[in-house]
This record gives sequence, C-alpha cells and structure tokens, in this order.
Amino acid sequence: MGLLMLLHVLLVAAAARAPAAQAWGKEGHYMTCKIADGFLTSEALTGVKALLPSWANGELAEVCSWADSQRFRYRWSSPLHFADTPGDCEFSYARDCHDTKGN
Repeated sequence: MGLLMLLHVLLVAAAARAPAAQAWGKEGHYMTCKIADGFLTSEALTGVKALLPSWANGELAEVCSWADSQRFRYRWSSPLHFADTPGDCEFSYARDCHDTKGN
C-alpha cells in the first residue's frame, strides 16, 4: 500500500505542475484508474467490475479513456467529460455541472 500511496502523491504532484489545459491522454487515464483501483473497497470493486463491458476483462483501467473517445465522436458530449472547479478543490454539483446555457 505504501508504493501505491507514493504513486498517488507523485501523480498529484505532477498534475499540479502541469499546465491547466493539458489532457492526460489514454496513458494518464489508465494510470489514474489503476491507482483508483487500490482505493476501492472489495464491495465497490465487485460492483464496478459488474458494470464493465466484457472486453475490459474486469479491468477498470481498460475503460478509463472511453469518455475521451466519445467526446470526439459525439462533439456535444465534450463538456460532459470533465468539470472545471475553482481552486478550492471542492466539487459542487449545482455550481460545477451545467449545460452550455448555464443551466
């Protein structure tokens, strides 16, 4: 678990230093999901694996870049790919999730 925590800290540090507009790409999403796997409870991991498509072979990381491929295929879905939050590191659904009209 110590190595996993170290990887998480390094990833967060690297992300904090990266320019805001840079995308993570397939590799970044894959690595993030591999790290996230380690933080899931066994019950949550079982639930996640039950939702995965068969081609993912039970690996969450295999589908983590899916939203990237869809936002280019279906341009309207691009704003759904992420939520920009202010610098307070707090996510608020009412504040951070809205359509192009601000609703």
